[in-house]
Amino acid sequence: MIIYADALKCTGCRACEVFCSLEQEGLANPARSGIRVVKDEPRNLFLPLVCPPCDEKACIAACAEPGALRVMPETGAVAIVEALCTGCSKCVSACDIGAIKFLRQTGRGKFGKAVVVKCNQCRGAPWCVKMCEPGALQYIAEAPDLNGQTVFERLRAALKESEKILAERGGQPRRRVKIK
Repeated sequence: MIIYADALKCTGCRACEVFCSLEQEGLANPARSGIRVVKDEPRNLFLPLVCPPCDEKACIAACAEPGALRVMPETGAVAIVEALCTGCSKCVSACDIGAIKFLRQTGRGKFGKAVVVKCNQCRGAPWCVKMCEPGALQYIAEAPDLNGQTVFERLRAALKESEKILAERGGQPRRRVKIK
């Protein structure tokens, strides 16, 4: 199963971010959500970014702490083991779609200073999908023509388009760091 994001149906309400943070963190704080909505309000464009189970898993390859990121066998989603996460944010830079966020917070992570946050598909029962009134998020079975990698590729293409629009307006794209 994968979370499929349909940007054409997204209204930018960000209820997915609120309910994700409630489920995962116990409070309504979109900054702590594993999903984020990229917004371009003047053009009425909204892009919900989730972490689909891509083939490459660049986040795991970039992680310097063994076991801090692991694939959940029941969903195929990459999950963060907070007790092992050093907060180095190498996985944040490695993700081509920006589906991982850095969260500086006392008491979090291996060293008690910071951790990364990302979608873990709520262990197979994603709240973002349940609470998405417009139906922009769907939890669907993988198929040969629609799997985690194809969702990842579609999100990457949509994100590049939104960054192009941002650049046309003089904005700065998301900072990217190449991991060797």
